[in-house]
Amino acid sequence: MPEPGIEELLSEAAGFGACGRCPYLTGGSPELCFRCANRTIEPLADWGRRCKVCDQTYAPGEVGCKNPVCSMSRRWFGWNYAVAIRSGMLQRVIDAYKLSDAMSDSRGWAAIFGRILVGFLDANASAFEGIDLIIASPTYTGPRAHRRWDHIRDILVAANTEQGSPARWPFDVTELPVIIKTAETERMRPMKYQQRRVNAEGPLREALQVPDPAVTAGMRLIVVDDVFTDGLTLREVARALVEDGGAAEVNGVTLARQPFGRNG
Repeated sequence: MPEPGIEELLSEAAGFGACGRCPYLTGGSPELCFRCANRTIEPLADWGRRCKVCDQTYAPGEVGCKNPVCSMSRRWFGWNYAVAIRSGMLQRVIDAYKLSDAMSDSRGWAAIFGRILVGFLDANASAFEGIDLIIASPTYTGPRAHRRWDHIRDILVAANTEQGSPARWPFDVTELPVIIKTAETERMRPMKYQQRRVNAEGPLREALQVPDPAVTAGMRLIVVDDVFTDGLTLREVARALVEDGGAAEVNGVTLARQPFGRNG
């Protein structure tokens, strides 16, 4: 009997958000989970209707992006691609995953996000040709940390497992990440833009460290994060990787793009 095709598998899948009830929870492929998620998550605007730097959708009549980071002369990163808009089920699942504790069942979402990440990279492979290393945006997990586990790095570890062998994508899953955060900083989410910028260019910049610049020297890097809002965090991570780590190029990939003007 022939193996079921992807369309048949999709028809049997429980749907993104109901992954715990899916028959392919533990045995699904990146393609299956990515395509399943795409049926319910909010897509980005067409390529011609969004910013080529930050993926922000242009308002009617706009010809340029209102995000201040996109026009900065010292941005240190080239672009950020998001899988989808931060809304609906994707927003709820990301929030549950980020706010879960080290023993929570919500941490199981790392495997699903890992598959979605690999599926996104596979589906857009031409945009990522020649990438040398895919790394996690760093999380501080030491004393007095908001979060005691590295939620983005867990996604990369899962993605590296889910992509199978031979590995196509060079995820950084070594014991010591190529960039680390050495202290806790204030959460950016409730802040206004100017507050976020002060926080990013001050405490966050001071907390970022590249332990071994030889690992990143001359490399083309992708930094993975969960949500892209204005790019200030990615800008500081890229600055450290370029100025301290000698990286030749830094770009970003996020699970979700937070639209300007939406609460949350």
